Amino acid sequence: MRSIPCAILMAALAGCGEEARVAPVAPAAELAASLETSESQNAVLFPKTAHPYGASLSTWADRESQWVYGHPLEHNPLIDQTGADCDERQAGPVWFIPRIAGPRVFSGSRSCTIPGGKAIFLEIGAYVNPYPCPDPNFHPAPGQSLYDFLIADAKAFMDGVNHLEVSLDGRQFADVLGYRFASADLFSLTGDPSFAALDPCVTGSPQPAIVDGFFMMFKPLEPGEHTLRVFGTDVRGANKTYVYHLNVL
Repeated sequence: MRSIPCAILMAALAGCGEEARVAPVAPAAELAASLETSESQNAVLFPKTAHPYGASLSTWADRESQWVYGHPLEHNPLIDQTGADCDERQAGPVWFIPRIAGPRVFSGSRSCTIPGGKAIFLEIGAYVNPYPCPDPNFHPAPGQSLYDFLIADAKAFMDGVNHLEVSLDGRQFADVLGYRFASADLFSLTGDPSFAALDPCVTGSPQPAIVDGFFMMFKPLEPGEHTLRVFGTDVRGANKTYVYHLNVL
């Protein structure tokens, strides 16, 4: 697996430094009630097998990765801690919401105003793998395709995510770990040169890449205030909470 700075490891709900906090365990009755609510809550999401706006959710994951990597760090929505940059280069019928950059044990929030009628594509956590990298040992084995090499590398990391929760306006979704999508093929990624500070594989020129991660696409929400909350842990000690305060016009 390639070496990545701590700053980018939060992409997959991991990082460097602090010890993880243990999430409290809810009583069985509370968990059962939450699950009953969450199954109906999933109706506000596009199904996993859907092709919203003409593309699969794995293709939308590719597009969201291209969008994140294409921003300079100065106004990158991934780095943005407040939501001030949430509307950077947003176009088309789908509004991207990336994770919030932070260390291994982290909680953060953003506020964002979203035009009405937009679907919302939430990146819960993901591992983007561009090629090549400066590490001379980071290359396919003899006879291995570049796609198979990159996807196996990302999968090994993402398999460490062991718990995810997502809720909208206090209502939990069911089967969040089931909303995992990976690139069906290599896609072209052109990272802004400044992004190399987070991912040293970024060259500033088009590169083949893949992404593996957890994503949800929300159908357009009703106008008004909404709260989207994400919580996740992994086997490497990550413990993260993201809260998004959304104002849909």
